[in-house]
Parts: sequence; C-alpha cells; structure tokens
Amino acid sequence: MKIPLRNTPTRYGLVSQLFHWLVVGLIVVQYAWAWRIDNVEGFRARLELVTQHKTIGMVVLALAVLRLLWRLCNRPPPLPGGLARWEVLAARAGHGMLYGLIFAIPLSGWLYSSAAGLGDFWWGPVNFPSLVESSEDLEDLFGLVHRALGVALAAVAGIHVVAALRHHFVLKDTVLKRMLPIWPQDRS
Repeated sequence: MKIPLRNTPTRYGLVSQLFHWLVVGLIVVQYAWAWRIDNVEGFRARLELVTQHKTIGMVVLALAVLRLLWRLCNRPPPLPGGLARWEVLAARAGHGMLYGLIFAIPLSGWLYSSAAGLGDFWWGPVNFPSLVESSEDLEDLFGLVHRALGVALAAVAGIHVVAALRHHFVLKDTVLKRMLPIWPQDRS
C-alpha cells in the first residue's frame, strides 16, 4: 500500500500522519520527562533532565509550526457526512484547542525557564534568547501556567482519543483509520 504525501478527500497523507504521530510521541515523552524531573535526586541529574525536556519542547514547537504551515497549504479531509452540528463544532473546537495547547505549552515553558534565569538551550551550541527578565514572581506564575496547560492538554488529548475510538467502534466510520498508515485507503 502506498500512502500519498498529501492529504486526499478520504485520508490524511504521509506528511500529515508523520507530523501528527511525531508530535504525539514527543508529547508522551515530555510527560515522562516531567515526571522524572519531579522524582529524580541530585542537581546534575535534574539539570540534565530539564535540559532534555526543554530541548524536546523546542522540537515540539518547531514541529507544530511546520505542521500548521503544512495544514494551511494542505487541507485535511472533510469530516464524514451525517454528523450532528454539535459533533462538527466539537471536532473543530477540539482541534483548535489541541493546536493552541501544542503551541502554548512550549512557549510557556520557555517563559518559565527564562524567568528562572536558566535560559533555553539545545543539547548543542544553539542558544535561545530569554523572553523575560529573571524574576521569582514570573517564574512562579509561568511555572503554574506551564503545569496547568499540561493538565489541559492531557484532558483535551484524552477526549480526542475517546472521540476517535467512538468514531471507530460506535459510528463505524473512517475518522480514525484515515490517520493511521496501517489501513489501506479503500477499506472502511
């Protein structure tokens, strides 16, 4: 089976699928890293995990920008016909919230790190500028915002997964299958 690079009227293309699943995978890693940061002992180990977490966050932000640009140039397949108006509105709102959170979380983390005076940097020689001056009050605020957005993303992503499973098992349409490369395009 060959998956087209671009989206078609019936399924997402390979590029959209790669962006989707790379971002999903990296976000899952981010939650694991955040948990490890909170539970590791030792300053060096914690600093290394924080550096990795920030680096992965910047990769997620870059992928989100590329994904949005791709989506603007390559429209997604339409939702299946016969959905109630509330379902269409919920799908649009859910996708909007997911995109917003995928941008907001790395940006809030960057602000959090900047306010903490840590700066943001890649594992290599690339340095990112501080977005705000070092401030304990801002550090507390952006830390709270970053964690709250992380909780919000987990909730919205959970609803997204439940909705995809509902489409597959209850409505028996192709909404889930069209984002998975393992199903041929002509199967329902």
